[in-house]
Amino acid sequence: MAKSPTERFQELNVQLEILRDRDVTRQRDLTDLETELVAEPNTRQRLEVEVSALKQQLQDHVKHTELSDARRWTLILALLGAALSLAGGWS
Repeated sequence: MAKSPTERFQELNVQLEILRDRDVTRQRDLTDLETELVAEPNTRQRLEVEVSALKQQLQDHVKHTELSDARRWTLILALLGAALSLAGGWS
């Protein structure tokens, strides 16, 4: 049985409302994406600065560790030399 014009009109109104809701959602998503796109260069620059700072901290830590190791070995060798000198003097 064919639908009456009123029923057909109501169905079209429902479909139109669904399409309008989709359009609003799509527009909101598009606005969010545009906002993220505008903020992206600032975020990238901030992250590059942070990475540079972390690289510098790592280099400083490596230098400090190397210096500490050198001092530790110097102390160990001095103590070993002193122990050997004492042992040699007791002979």
